[in-house]
Amino acid sequence: MTNYIVRVDCVAHLDDPNDVAADFDAVADALFELDDLHDQDLAADLEAGTLAFSIGVSADDEFGALDLALSAVRTALHAAGRGTLGWERHYRMLRQEVEEEPIAAG
Repeated sequence: MTNYIVRVDCVAHLDDPNDVAADFDAVADALFELDDLHDQDLAADLEAGTLAFSIGVSADDEFGALDLALSAVRTALHAAGRGTLGWERHYRMLRQEVEEEPIAAG
């Protein structure tokens, strides 16, 4: 297994722009409660209506890392009441980036 950092940027498609701010705490809390992740972080640009996730995962390859991270994002957004099924209607993916974590010098 290799450790990866996955960054996922989403833009909100919500009726009220203030809903991104309202969702932020629920999404962040859910993200930090998920197992099998490390170094989770969530940032928001409320003016642009974007959420930027940074998630550490262990996986066999980059595809597995992206799959785990996207699952975590969906789960976190679901916690804000945006639903797992059809969540992409509320938050659309802008960009995903997978990077292998450097091995710490020991």
